[in-house]
Formats: sequence, structure tokens, C-alpha cells
Amino acid sequence: MIVEVKDTREDGNFLYLIMRMMMVAICIMLSITLCAQDSTLIFIPADRNVMEVLKPDKIYRFPKFTEGKIFFKDGSWSKATLNYNFLNGEIEFIGAGNDTLAIAKNQMLNIKEVLIDSQSFVYNNGYMELAAKSDLGKLYKEQVYVVIKREKIGGYNQPNPTSSIDSYESFPDYNGNLASLKIRENITLALKTNYFISKDFNLFLPATKNNMMNLYRSKKDQIKSYLNQNPVDFKNGNHLKRMFESL
Repeated sequence: MIVEVKDTREDGNFLYLIMRMMMVAICIMLSITLCAQDSTLIFIPADRNVMEVLKPDKIYRFPKFTEGKIFFKDGSWSKATLNYNFLNGEIEFIGAGNDTLAIAKNQMLNIKEVLIDSQSFVYNNGYMELAAKSDLGKLYKEQVYVVIKREKIGGYNQPNPTSSIDSYESFPDYNGNLASLKIRENITLALKTNYFISKDFNLFLPATKNNMMNLYRSKKDQIKSYLNQNPVDFKNGNHLKRMFESL
């Protein structure tokens, strides 16, 4: 009688591969679910065309490009069809050839204010949108997508957990190549918001308790009283808006 001996190593490798693939699928589903629950997160799977994932409603501040005005420090101004891009942190306009273009970098420093759909933006090492104003001063917010997680793809096209890192860096492509760009790693983007306070167009400081006290010295007592009665998270836009509007 001939007894057939089967090499179980092949079955073992096959089962291991199936289990790995199932784990990867679950991880991807969880990531997608997480992104769906948090509108500030965008998950871009490896080998996906970036613009298949990054839809205009995620990329831009306004639903569509809108007629706006750009005011320069020399007193001149111009009209243009404008929008703010969360990916590159730039204000873009529709050019004569119906192309989407960014305001030239050598012009940014000359900008005093940009109005888009009645919303005010100023430039200070990046564009900031007016979030609140009162007799106290002005509150601005700076919003841009940053990469918070990268996951390189290893063997069998599976994410390699040992290569996953948390980082805070700008998205790598700003020059119009997004439409055809494919990435060989899973990437998670988050919409990062920083808040700044101002008393005029020449000075912008990060929104912190100490900066509030120093910049608005004339209302130092009122600020102290408000903070004693209303704990404020200086990274929370709603907290900061309520404080500004009450002082």
C-alpha cells in the first residue's frame, strides 16, 4: 500500500497568507470607517489615484470658486474667481485659460486682505481666515491638511506595520500633479487648525493665555475674570470665539 504524505507547510503558508489578507482588509475597513466618522480625516489607500479620493468638497474651503477681491498694501485691488485650498494652504483663482492657478509667491507679501464670499483672509507666513472680531481684537484660523500617518506596502501588497509612523508634515504635492499622482503607501491626512490673535494687520500671535494677556493689556482684568468663570481650551475654536465675542 502506498501512503501519500502531504506537505502541510504549503497549507500552513496559504492559511497564514489568507489570515494576513483578512487582517489587512479589516484594518483598511476600520480606517475608512474612522475617516467617515471624522470629516477632518482623509484616508488614501496605496495605489489609488489621489484625485479619486480627494474630492473638491474636501480640498476647498468653499463649495465652488467664487468672485472675490484681493486688496494690496499699496492701495490697489483686483477682482478674481477665488477659493482656498486646504491641501497647499494657498488661495487659488481661475485663470484666463480656465486653469486653476495659485497667487504668485512674490505677490503674497504685498497682500493686505482677500475677500471670498464675504469671508476675510490675510497673509502672514500662510493664509489665515478671520474667525471672530470684537473690540478686543481679531481671531484668525489657519487650516491645512497634514500627513499624520504613513504605512508602507510590503510583501504581498500588504501594509507593513513596522514601517508605520506618525508624523506632521505637509502633503508632498502642491504643483498641480495631484490628478495623476498615485502613492505606494497608505496615507492618512488630517485637517489641522491653528488659531492666532491680532490687534492690527502687522502682528499675529498664537492664541494662548499669555499672549492674550500681553497683547490685550487694557482688558487684562476682564480676560482673567472670563477665564476664571469659563475654562477655555485655546485649541478649541468655539471656546475662543465665545471669549472674543464676550469681551
